[in-house]
Amino acid sequence: MNSKKRIMKRELIKTLPYNKVDFRWINNHYDVHLNGSCMLNGSLHEFENDYPEDDEEMMVKIYKLDILSKLKWYWRQWKFEKCIGYHWTYPQRKQGQSFYYRKPKWLYVRLFNWYYKR
Repeated sequence: MNSKKRIMKRELIKTLPYNKVDFRWINNHYDVHLNGSCMLNGSLHEFENDYPEDDEEMMVKIYKLDILSKLKWYWRQWKFEKCIGYHWTYPQRKQGQSFYYRKPKWLYVRLFNWYYKR
């Protein structure tokens, strides 16, 4: 008997300008937020961002999440915040704050290494 994974086709619900997105947690960042979770109409959604080809305005695709996918995003964010910190979590992020080790440092070095499987 073949075990099939349940594959949910992502449903694009909206495309917004980058500066209009209410980011919640950033999963991937390279000069700009590339993907993660965001809030839209009081509900958690997944976002994905592609670099614009030319000088076009940067647009962000927002996808609907089912209840299981929402729980996975909340879990990923919770695990990241406990192991790494809040420096890419919105709205908890303090302006200008970057990575730092919390105290006791030995514990957070281990959590950091566990999170990134080092």
